[in-house]
Amino acid sequence: MRALSLLVLLAACPAPHVARPYPPPDPAEVATFVRGVRQRAATLKAETRSDFRLDKDRVNLTVYMLAAWGGKLRFQAISPNDSTAADLASDGKTYCFMDVNANCAECGPATPDSVASLIRIPLEPDQVVAVLLGSAPLLDGTPAVAWKDDGGREVLTLTKDGWTEHVELDGTDRRWDVLDAELRDPNGKVAWTIQHKGFHDVAGVRLPGASLFEQGGDTVRIVWKDQTVGEAIPDDKFRFKPPAGLPGCQRK
Repeated sequence: MRALSLLVLLAACPAPHVARPYPPPDPAEVATFVRGVRQRAATLKAETRSDFRLDKDRVNLTVYMLAAWGGKLRFQAISPNDSTAADLASDGKTYCFMDVNANCAECGPATPDSVASLIRIPLEPDQVVAVLLGSAPLLDGTPAVAWKDDGGREVLTLTKDGWTEHVELDGTDRRWDVLDAELRDPNGKVAWTIQHKGFHDVAGVRLPGASLFEQGGDTVRIVWKDQTVGEAIPDDKFRFKPPAGLPGCQRK
């Protein structure tokens, strides 16, 4: 009973305030660091367990992912019977998508909506690459920084044309892992949010163990099972041609 009372008291105690463990950084330095994921990691190969919407259904499947700058993406969702459930490839300019269960396919320009046909992250293809590498796309706006002593986070704020983006970064040892990011439109409405957690070292690059993207009423949850960065990926891996004769995919 005494132990239980102690646990209740500890749970009720607020988290201690954390002082910034380094001099205040230049806002441009922090923004440059976040954008610098492009230099830290050229490519990503990963196995994930992802929860997302496929056609009209929520599914939780193994998804193999490839990503490279230039908007190059490949997502292959695998059914429990180890067959392909869906496949999407983008070379940064064009994409093809095939939903095996719905027996449909489509190809066309690589726009945010088309690239989000499988993994529902409706951003420009290179912005999706940034998210998959544990970062966040940044507004090309005026940066400011503030210290959040509740938890010890550096908060980067960018503004442009009425849009506002807040990015919270781990302040431990200037580690600056992207923990949360939120973009709001000029009316104050949330456009999207990103969360990463469980950062760890992969070949000298800090990558998350889990990621969450939310936009409107849609969410994508990714648990990263295996990640490799920096390996060359042939361009043909970001292209495929669906079988002839399949009807176009009809989705909400």
